[in-house]
Amino acid sequence: MNTNKPVGKSRSLMGIPALVLALILPLIMFFSATLVIRAGIQMDSVDDLKTKDYFQTSAFADNFYSKASAILTGISAREILDKTAESAYIDLGELYNGDSLSFKNTSGLAYSFNDLKEWSSQSITSNDDWIVLGLTTPEGETKYMYYSDFKKALENGTLQLNATPGALKSEGISHNDWTKRILSSLKAEYTDEGIQSQEPLKNITGKNGNVVYTDVADMLTPSLEIPCAPEGYDSLLDYMNSTSSKNRRFKGTLTDAFEQLANARELFSNWTVASQALDEYNRAQSNIRYAYTDNISKKIFTNTDASYTSDLTHISGFSIKKPYVLLNVNDTARDEKDTQGGLTNLNLSAAASPSVGNWIDCLRNSTYDENCSFLAWIEDTSLPAYDSIRTAKQYFQTYRTLFIPAAVISVISFLLFIADFIWLTVHTGRRNSDNSNTGNTQPDLNFFDRIYTEIATVLVCIPALGILTTGLNLQYNTSNHIASMIIIGIIIFLISCLFWTGYLSLIRRVKAHTLWKNSLLRKCLHFLFLCLQKAGKLIEFFSRNTISRIRMLLALGIFLFLEFFLSILVSASDGWFVIFLLLFLLDLGALFFVYKTALGRELLLDGLKRITDGELSYKIPKEKLHGDQKTMAQYINRIGDGLDAAVEKSLKDERLKTELITNVSHDLKTPLTSIINYVDLLKRKNFTDPEVLKYLEVLDAKAHRLKSLTEDVVEASKASTGNLTLEMTDINFVEMLYQVMGEFEERLADRHLTLMTHFPDTPAMISADGRRMWRILENLFGNILKYAMENTRVYAEVLLKHDQVIFTLKNISAQPLNIPAEELTERFIRGDVARNTEGSGLGLSIAQSLTQLQGGTFELYLDGDLFKVCLKFPQKISPADLSGSDDPLF
Repeated sequence: MNTNKPVGKSRSLMGIPALVLALILPLIMFFSATLVIRAGIQMDSVDDLKTKDYFQTSAFADNFYSKASAILTGISAREILDKTAESAYIDLGELYNGDSLSFKNTSGLAYSFNDLKEWSSQSITSNDDWIVLGLTTPEGETKYMYYSDFKKALENGTLQLNATPGALKSEGISHNDWTKRILSSLKAEYTDEGIQSQEPLKNITGKNGNVVYTDVADMLTPSLEIPCAPEGYDSLLDYMNSTSSKNRRFKGTLTDAFEQLANARELFSNWTVASQALDEYNRAQSNIRYAYTDNISKKIFTNTDASYTSDLTHISGFSIKKPYVLLNVNDTARDEKDTQGGLTNLNLSAAASPSVGNWIDCLRNSTYDENCSFLAWIEDTSLPAYDSIRTAKQYFQTYRTLFIPAAVISVISFLLFIADFIWLTVHTGRRNSDNSNTGNTQPDLNFFDRIYTEIATVLVCIPALGILTTGLNLQYNTSNHIASMIIIGIIIFLISCLFWTGYLSLIRRVKAHTLWKNSLLRKCLHFLFLCLQKAGKLIEFFSRNTISRIRMLLALGIFLFLEFFLSILVSASDGWFVIFLLLFLLDLGALFFVYKTALGRELLLDGLKRITDGELSYKIPKEKLHGDQKTMAQYINRIGDGLDAAVEKSLKDERLKTELITNVSHDLKTPLTSIINYVDLLKRKNFTDPEVLKYLEVLDAKAHRLKSLTEDVVEASKASTGNLTLEMTDINFVEMLYQVMGEFEERLADRHLTLMTHFPDTPAMISADGRRMWRILENLFGNILKYAMENTRVYAEVLLKHDQVIFTLKNISAQPLNIPAEELTERFIRGDVARNTEGSGLGLSIAQSLTQLQGGTFELYLDGDLFKVCLKFPQKISPADLSGSDDPLF
C-alpha cells in the first residue's frame, strides 16, 4: 500500500483553509487593533486600566482641562466684546510688540474698539485701486498715496510726470496719452516685477513746476478693505504721512501696520467664535458647572441659577467630593506654589495631567483680569446632559472592558497570520504527488502564473490602488460609523485577495524559476539582443565585398535618391506633371523588377520542391532567369544530377546486397540439409559414450539454429525488397491473437510471465496474409519470451478506434534498453550487448517489413525499461456490420 498518497491529499485539503484563514485574519487584526487603539485613546494611559471610575482617570482630567480652557476663553472673549466704552481701543503698537492688550491708545496708532468690532462682522472685498505707492520726498522722507489718488492728481494737474525732451515728439503721442500709458504700465508692473524701471516716475513735479517727489520707491496693497481710521487721523496713510519715522512710537512700517490690522480683525473674529461657543456650556447641554468672577469689577459669569459670593466654594450644588478645579489670580498669587491651595482636591489620579502649573497658565493666558476667580465642577456624576464628557465616559467603560480581549486577539491573530504566511510560502506550488519526494518536481502553475510578470504586477497593484482610493473616498463621505467600518472591512478583504493572488503567484514563479524567464523585460531585452544580433549579421553580410551586394546597395540607393528627389520636385516645380510622370515610370520599373525577382524565386522554389519530392531528373528552366537566380538554377540542376546518380548507385548496391544474401542463403541450404540429415543418422546409432551423445546434441542444435537463421535472412531480404506474394484475406485479428497466445502460454508460464489481455467483445476484422500475420505475432511474442523480465506482467490490448484495429503489446525488459527505439527494427540488432540469447536479431525487422507490406504501421516505444510495440491495421468490417454474423472470421 502506498503510504505517501494521503500526504498529498492532506496538503491539498490544508491549502484551502490556510488561504481562507489568510483572508480572514487581516480583518480580525484590523478591527481588534482598531479597538485597542480606540481604547488607548479613551484611557489616555495604562494607569486608567487600574480604575473603574472614569473621574479618576487622566483621560477625564485632560477632557475636563480642555472644557475648562474653552469656558475661560469664552468668558474672556465675551468680557472683551462687552467693552462698549468710547475709551476702549486696540493699539497696533501693542500687537506689533507682542505686549498684552491694555485697550488704550499707547502708541498713537490705535483703532476704536467699536469700529474694529463692526468691521470684523463685515465681509472682505478687494479692489485694484487699493494699490499704495511709496513716494520719496526731496528731504528723503517716504510719503504714501493710494494709486487712485495718484491717478486723480495726475489727471487734474496737481502732479505732473515729466518726459524726456523730444520723447513725445519722436513717438508722436500727446502728453495726456503718454500719462495714461505710464499709469497703465505702472498698474501692470505692480503685478510683475516692480516699478524701478519706469524712468518718467523720477522727479514728479507739482503745479508750480517744483519737484514734489524724487522717486516712487515702493508699491504695496492691503489684503483687505479698511473702512475705519485710526484715532485722530483720516486714514492709516494719513497717520504714516503725518508722523516722522524718527519720533513715531509705532516702530513698524506701513506693511507692518496693515498686517497688525488684519491680526486685530482676526482677534475680533476669534473672540466672537469663542463667545458663541460659551453658549454650548449652558445648564441643559453641559454637565460642567462653572462660576467666574472679576474680583475688582464684581462682574459674574456662570451657568448656574444659584447666587454666590467671592468665596466660590459656597455656591449651591458644589461639593469637594466631586471633580472640581478652583483657580485664583491676584497680586499675591504669582506662581504655582501660591495657587496650589485651590487645587487640593481634583478627585483625579495621582499622576493627573494637566499639572497644577498648566491650570494656572490656562487662567492667566485666558483672561485679561488681574484679579479673578474661577470654579468649575461636576455637579451630578451621573452626567444627565448629553455632552462629550458623558460620551467619553460611555466610551471609556466600553473600551476598558474590551481592551484586554482585543489586545489578546490582536496578538494571537498576528501570530497566526505570520504562521499561516510562512506555511503558504513553503507549501505553495507543491504538487499533490503520491510520493513525498517532490523536491525535484516543478510547481503547478495556473493561468495567472503564466502571464508576464510585469503585467501580473499591474493587474494586482492597479486594482488594489483603485479599491483603496475609492473605498477611502466612500469612507470619508460616510458619517455612519457602522457603514464606515463595513467599507473598511470590504477594502481590507479585497486588497487581501489581490495581495495573496499576487504573492502566491510570485512564490510559484520563484519556485518554478519563471519569475525572470516569464518577464516582459526579459522578452524585451531578448528582442533587443536579437535585433542587435541581426544587425551584426547584417553588417557582417554587407562587409563582404561581393559584386552582388554592392550592386544591390547601389541600386537601392539610386532608387531611394530618385524617389526623394522627384517627390520634392513634384511639390516645388511648376512642371509637376512631367516630374510626376517620371516618378510614376520609376515606380513602375521598380514594380516590374520586383515581379521578375518574385517570378524567378517561385521557379527556384518549384524546382527545389520537385527535386526533394524525388523528381531528380527535373531541370529548372534557366532561360527565364537572370543574374544570381540563373547561377543558383545551374547549381540546383547540378545537385539534382548528383542526387540522381547517388540514388541510382545506392539502389544498385542495395539490390546487389540483397541478391548476394539471397544467393548465399540458398547455397547454404544444401550443405546445411546434409549436415542435419547426417546428424540425424548418427543419432540413430546406439552410441553409449556420453561424450559422443553430447557432441551430437550440440551439432543438432547448432545446425537447426543455422537453418533458422538462414530462413530468417531470406525472409528479411524478401520482406525488405517486397519480393513476396501475399494472399490477402479477411482475418479476425482477435481470434488469431488467441491462437498465438495459446501456443506461447506454457513457455510464458515457464518464464513466470503473466499475460494480461484487454480485447473487444466484437470481432476486429482486417485484410492480411494469415501466414505472414502469424509470423509477425510469433516474432513479437518470441521477442517477449527471450527478453522480458521474469515474474512480471505482459499486457496485450486491442482497440477499435477511428476505423482502425490497434494492437499494443507491453513488457518490462530484463536488460537495460540503451539504444533508440528505431534501431531495434534494424537488421541484426538485439538490444543490449549483455543479452546472451541465440536470436538472429531479425525478428523485429521482419515483423516491421511484413506489417508495412500488408498496409499496416509498426511503431516501437521505449520508456526506461518499458518495451512497447503498437500495430495498426485498417478495419475491414465495422462491428455494426458483423453484429448478425456467427462466424468470427467473416
